[in-house]
Amino acid sequence: MATEERAVDEKGRVTIPQRVRESLGIEPGSAVTIEVTDGEIVVRPRVSREVFVSSMAGVVNEESRRSDATATDPLELKADWTSDLEAPSDR
Repeated sequence: MATEERAVDEKGRVTIPQRVRESLGIEPGSAVTIEVTDGEIVVRPRVSREVFVSSMAGVVNEESRRSDATATDPLELKADWTSDLEAPSDR
């Protein structure tokens, strides 16, 4: 993708070019992560837990698992990954 220059407006905003938004699936209202890495501003689309888990399904298996990896209880891992989420309401 070709480099494009944009000006920062008086409120510190920069418009992400349409081609970039489309290539990354960024739509109006999409959440993004902004960080500074090695003196550069990096903007990434934020990936939901559901999309992340779906994309990672099957990545760790018997063939890809390191032989010295410690055993992990899937329920403990799930509890750790979801500890910051609100508990479902009792309905």
